[in-house]
Amino acid sequence: MKDLQAEGQFGNALILSAFNYAEGRICGVELTTSYHTEHLSTCTNLAYSSAKGREVVTGQFNFDPDELDYIATHWVHLDHEQRWAGSAGISYRWAAATFSADAVYGSGLRRGFANTDNLPSYLQINLAVGHDFNVPGFGKLNGRLSLVNGLDRSYQLRDGSGIGVGAPQFGPRRAFYVSVRKEY
Repeated sequence: MKDLQAEGQFGNALILSAFNYAEGRICGVELTTSYHTEHLSTCTNLAYSSAKGREVVTGQFNFDPDELDYIATHWVHLDHEQRWAGSAGISYRWAAATFSADAVYGSGLRRGFANTDNLPSYLQINLAVGHDFNVPGFGKLNGRLSLVNGLDRSYQLRDGSGIGVGAPQFGPRRAFYVSVRKEY
């Protein structure tokens, strides 16, 4: 395709600036499954993607001259390209309680000079239990306890390097959340 528009964070300000590649190639495939019964639900998702650009034609002032010269003659991976991504989830309803677990996997976003390297892969596992309560005079409530990143694996989504990536970003650390929902 011609004239691929992208965004990047150049410098310390957390503001995205648009720029264009003269050419772009983006393709991928996604496979999804789901299964549902009265008490059990499952889902899986697996995706492969490739996203590349060549020759920056606008916003060149944001780039280091060496990187700009390299991009002018080479196809480079876009900063949001992650070759493999996947997720899976399961929930089971037993009486007034629902137990659930899900996992998210990523093969790592691009990094380094002209996005020629990538960050390590990551896996995050989350768990939850919810319960329905009938409170006389108040109605139906749902309480939920969630555990995010149950293995407490610290991982970087971005390390602050690469094309248009000016700040590191991290996945969440282990956290517990309690929520209550009132149904009307």
